[in-house]
Amino acid sequence: MKTKEPFKWILISILLLSLFTPVTCAQTAALTITDYTIQPEILTPGELGTVTVTIKNTAVNASADITDIYLFAPGFEHDHKNFKSVGTLGGCSSTSITFAFIAPDREGIYFPEIHIVFRIEGTALRDSIRYPFPVRVNERTSLKETALEVEKVIPAEISPGDDFPLTLKLINKGETTAHNIFLKIGKVDTIYSNDPGNYYIENLEVGESYVVNLKFRSSEDTPTGMITIPIEITYEGLSSDVKKQSETVGIEVIGRAEVGISDVKTDPLSITKGDDFTLLIRIENFGDGDAKSVKATITDLPFSGVKEAFLGKIAVDDDAPAVFTLRSDEGGSFEYNLQISYRDDLGEHTVTEKLSLIVESKESNGTLKMIIPLILIALVSIGLYLHFKERKKK
Repeated sequence: MKTKEPFKWILISILLLSLFTPVTCAQTAALTITDYTIQPEILTPGELGTVTVTIKNTAVNASADITDIYLFAPGFEHDHKNFKSVGTLGGCSSTSITFAFIAPDREGIYFPEIHIVFRIEGTALRDSIRYPFPVRVNERTSLKETALEVEKVIPAEISPGDDFPLTLKLINKGETTAHNIFLKIGKVDTIYSNDPGNYYIENLEVGESYVVNLKFRSSEDTPTGMITIPIEITYEGLSSDVKKQSETVGIEVIGRAEVGISDVKTDPLSITKGDDFTLLIRIENFGDGDAKSVKATITDLPFSGVKEAFLGKIAVDDDAPAVFTLRSDEGGSFEYNLQISYRDDLGEHTVTEKLSLIVESKESNGTLKMIIPLILIALVSIGLYLHFKERKKK
């Protein structure tokens, strides 16, 4: 049966539209997790592990503002810290984030979840996704023939610029001797060490251990959050087959904010009793972590007006003005305090800075205005006297 002419052209039009319609990305911001990696792949009860997830925005031209990412893992030990204000993820862009956790004491397969909350850029709409992933916990019985276990001792947290130690203890938990063991410490940006990155152990008998002590230094530019140091191990058992084992060491980098005063100004520069004036104090963050919820308060200054200023967030090496509108109700020299409260990764903090302010009284100001003309007249008179005296000599 022949296809009717109009119907044929409709089919051709639909085919052409399908060819030119993109299918790889959506038109509104939509986040999805495209990949995840668990290290180690199989955990023993109570072992430290990490999960790294890759997040992608499947939109073409719509961005997603990621406001909150956290790990929901009942039965696991982890710090429960959220990754807040992660940032904006553009269309068809991807980013990765890593969580550390401690496996439960009971063997089994668990399904913790990554929760992501985001806002579609340019709108007030919020959306969220939940992504479960499997975690296997057992005694690794398949590795009992020759099995190396790595115990890791490292600080729970560091700050940018800190020196920190790392101790690795390799233990042969298998049933046969491990031969030709190669240990390789991976490199991480902004983390440095003068120790060798490769180690060779000829043999480890059953139950025998080998300890490697390392020293690292983090740079001042080390980003806050969880960083992982990769470790690769290869060894041989009864056969000559080379076995590979991947491990990671996770450490959290926290930022310490340090705020202080960088400048103090008044408008007008000279203040007289009864004047309305503006006191501007610039507050700078000299630390290596963001100062959040910054608030400045003036105390012990007997003036009326606004004595509290909310500055919000001050990033590292940035500053912000605290503006106070006051009225000089009294004259004289005043000592007062500026209290600055803020929050960083370590908690809540308050610092107090001592400052001074001079306010002229109206009487002294009027007297000064009368004295200045008299001084000028006296100087002119002296000048004229010397001038005529010099002419007489000639």
